[in-house]
Amino acid sequence: MVKVYFNILHYNSFKATDMCVSSLLKLEGIEECKILIFDNCSTNDSLIQLKDKYGNTANIVFYANDGNDGFSCGNNKAYLLAKKENPDFIIALNNDIEIRQKNFIAKLYEIYKENPVYLIGPDVYCPKARAHQSPMQKSEMSLQEVDEQIKRIRNMDPQRILKDFEHRKKTQKFRKFIPYWMLQLREKLKHKEVDNSYKSKRLFDTVLQGSAIIATPLYIEKEDKLFEPDTKFYCEEHLLALKCRTLKYKTLYSCRLKVIHWHGISSGFESIPTLEQIQTKNDRLIKAYTIYRETLLNNPWKND
Repeated sequence: MVKVYFNILHYNSFKATDMCVSSLLKLEGIEECKILIFDNCSTNDSLIQLKDKYGNTANIVFYANDGNDGFSCGNNKAYLLAKKENPDFIIALNNDIEIRQKNFIAKLYEIYKENPVYLIGPDVYCPKARAHQSPMQKSEMSLQEVDEQIKRIRNMDPQRILKDFEHRKKTQKFRKFIPYWMLQLREKLKHKEVDNSYKSKRLFDTVLQGSAIIATPLYIEKEDKLFEPDTKFYCEEHLLALKCRTLKYKTLYSCRLKVIHWHGISSGFESIPTLEQIQTKNDRLIKAYTIYRETLLNNPWKND
C-alpha cells in the first residue's frame, strides 16, 4: 500500500523538478511512498533528462500529458492517477517546492490523527519574496473583493509594472541584507496589513496556498478533483476554499509542516517579463476572477 503520493507538476524546468525530487528522496519513510512526475507537455528535453536520472528509481513514476492543461486541470489529472492507487494522502506540489523537513511524512500522520480534516496546508516560505505564503487569506474572497481585483487589474499600466520589475531586480541584492522585521515595519508604515498568521500552530478553514496542498483520506474518499472549476491559472485556492466551506469540509493550516517555495528558480530569479507576458498574465487573472465571481454567485456545491 502506498502511504503518500507526491504529485509534482512539471513543465520545462529540469532544474526545479530535479531539486524537488531530490529533496523528497531524502525524507524519512519515502520508500513507502510514490512520487509522480506529471509532465504538462514540456516543449524541451527536460522530461527526457528526468527519466535519464530517475527512470530506474523504484518509487518514481512518470506521466506525459498530451497537452498543456495549465495548473488546475494538470493537477486534477495527476490527483486522479494517484487516487487509483488508494494512498493515505495525496500531496500536490509545484516543481519549485523543496522539503527539507526530514520527518515531514511522520509529522503529517501525527497532525492528521490530532485533526482529521479534509485538506492540510504547510507553512510555505518563499526566500525570493522573503514571505510566508500560506495561509493566503483568512477566508475566500467576497463578491466585493473580487470586483475590486478585476477593476484593479483592468486599470493596471503594463509599462509601470515593467518598471517595477526592473527596479526590484536592481535592488534585490541589497534587500537580502535587510532584516525581516524591518521589511515588515516598512509595510506597516505604508499602511499595508502585515499578516503573521503563518506563526499560528494551527488555523482552520483558511485559504491554503496551492503550491503545496495535502488531500487527506477524508477528501480522497469523497472527491475526484482537487481544483474546480478549471481556471487553468489563478484563483484555484479561493475556489477550493469556497467549495470546502460550502460542503463543510474542514481544512487545516499547520506551521508544524514546512516547505520552501523557490519561486523563480526556473529562470534563475533574474528574468524580467516582457510587456506581452505581463498582458497575458493580466488576461489570465481577469478570466480566473470572472470564473470565481460566477461560481460565487451560482455556487454549484450549495444545496437548493
